[in-house]
Amino acid sequence: MGNKKYFVYLGCSGFPYGLAEIQKMILISKSLIATGNSVTVICKKGIHNKKNYPELKESGNYQDIEYIYTSGTPFRNESFIKRNLLKIKGAFNEIFLLRKKKKDNKLDYAILSENRFYSILIYFILSKIYGFKTILNYAEYYPAIRKKPFQISKRLNGKLYDKYAPLLVDIVFPISEFLINHLKKNSPDIKYLKIPLLTDIAKYNEIEILKQQKYFLFCGDAGYKEIIKFIIDSFSELNNALTFLYLVINGDEKNIIEIKEYINSNPKKDYIKLVSRLTEKQLYIYYKNAVALLIPLRPTLQDSARFPHKIGEYLASGNPVISTNYGEVKYYFKDMEDMLIADSYAINLFAAKMQFVIDNPKDAQKIGINGKNMVLRIFDYRIQAPIINNFLNKF
Repeated sequence: MGNKKYFVYLGCSGFPYGLAEIQKMILISKSLIATGNSVTVICKKGIHNKKNYPELKESGNYQDIEYIYTSGTPFRNESFIKRNLLKIKGAFNEIFLLRKKKKDNKLDYAILSENRFYSILIYFILSKIYGFKTILNYAEYYPAIRKKPFQISKRLNGKLYDKYAPLLVDIVFPISEFLINHLKKNSPDIKYLKIPLLTDIAKYNEIEILKQQKYFLFCGDAGYKEIIKFIIDSFSELNNALTFLYLVINGDEKNIIEIKEYINSNPKKDYIKLVSRLTEKQLYIYYKNAVALLIPLRPTLQDSARFPHKIGEYLASGNPVISTNYGEVKYYFKDMEDMLIADSYAINLFAAKMQFVIDNPKDAQKIGINGKNMVLRIFDYRIQAPIINNFLNKF
């Protein structure tokens, strides 16, 4: 095999289309491929609607990344019985595929993009049977994620994952200093490499700049309605009648309805626009043409542990990003140099940063350019590729 290594991604649902988890998977895979390795993404079940992705096949190649749905289809079956039979089929076929790949000497590492402890345990057993190494993609502090009181199994899973999942793998890819410190405390002997947020700056090469109304932009899931309301309240504090707020929101329809009602109760409702279900190109056009991109982080364990993929996409646009001084932001960025950073999660402080962008457009744009340069130096997947490869060559 020489220096070429063979990787599979396990625990994935929905490849190659999806939000942050799928995008991080794509970018790590492209980093590995850039240094001469091979990556196959294995999905046990299909979750897509055929109307949305009619061209999607059960196996194929996406940006040089091989993928396969072991259930035999990338689409979610509407029948409850058939859907669960396909899950069983997918699980068994995944085991057989791993065995075949190892027999063909095409399985060195399995990267686990998985937050269910019992699945980590199964992959641990399979790794010992077939003789491949496992890498845990560690991007969240799961005990800190809010759960409803009756979700007992999710609470138990969070505790088991947090305490034992890192002990069942050979290597961990943590995304933040918080998670690194947590690993050192609970698994001091674990081998790890911090992989920060990744992005592909080339995505913006052909995105056009349009002459249209000025706007701030937030993009996120409707489940973050607390943050969305915080942004709306901050926007309401601004002294400007010519700048709009665009909210690109997807997710649960009940949450979207609640957000719409909150907008309609706001005195600046005529200056707030909510859109959903944009194509990737449409989304990048929105990013590229915003006066600033918004991503406030809260003083919570969840936000301290994560490093939102969205920050990288925002920075790559070359426009200024406004955030708060929590989590990974404080380790990488400096206020008024490469990001606008509110000292705390407070409406008046966040609004002041937004007001600065309105009042000082040239200075704000310089901050945006400096942020883009951060991507070129640190966060573009091509920069991280040799770092990841050199680390893995040690084992």
